[in-house]
Amino acid sequence: MQGEYIRRYGLLILAGAFFFHILFAEGGIVSYIMLKKEIKTIHATIKKLEKENYQLTEEINRLQKDDRYLEEVVRQKYGFVREGERVYRIEK
Repeated sequence: MQGEYIRRYGLLILAGAFFFHILFAEGGIVSYIMLKKEIKTIHATIKKLEKENYQLTEEINRLQKDDRYLEEVVRQKYGFVREGERVYRIEK
């Protein structure tokens, strides 16, 4: 009787430990799900950075090849003016 009791509950405890190990141990299902989320986040970051890199490369090419655009950027960003021009600032 006692042997039957130990075998039944021992098997139940062993199955519970195995289930716990599959779920929560390193390399288990929970770790796998967390890694999938992290990979998805990293892929989104990579995509965003690739887009930004492309835009910056286009900006560099445009600044190197288009003198009018370069002048416009320098005038707006740094407040440069041509010789003989006057700048009027109106403050509110």
